[in-house]
Amino acid sequence: MATTKTLLQNISSLVHNGIMTQGEAKKYRNRLNRQAQAEEHAAKVKALEPKAKEFMTPGVQYSISDLVLGLMGIKAPCHGYAETKQEQKFRDGVAKPLVKAVLEGMGATTVGTGAQTKYMVEPQLPALITLDEVDEA
Repeated sequence: MATTKTLLQNISSLVHNGIMTQGEAKKYRNRLNRQAQAEEHAAKVKALEPKAKEFMTPGVQYSISDLVLGLMGIKAPCHGYAETKQEQKFRDGVAKPLVKAVLEGMGATTVGTGAQTKYMVEPQLPALITLDEVDEA
């Protein structure tokens, strides 16, 4: 498949040659940009999953601020840090949704609502032993 850069150049060429209108080109450029952003987001989520599995102890409830601190190193006011508006905007708009996507991918359960929401990874149950395996031993 062609790269996004190549596709954008092809769209520009079609507009330049009068085959496509600016409105149609804008629609296709936006579609390509959304797809690239979705792929980038999925890559970030996948990269954070191993770190989340290592950080989270099964059965322990974590607040979103503690998870953002543990996974991304970003402190919140509840950790005694006076953040700027720009830092708050990044934490609320980028970091928290990213961590929530990681938790969703891991199958974490939520307890509570609103600011009191806690996230937890359920402890893994040991594998079941069948009667055949007991007889063999």
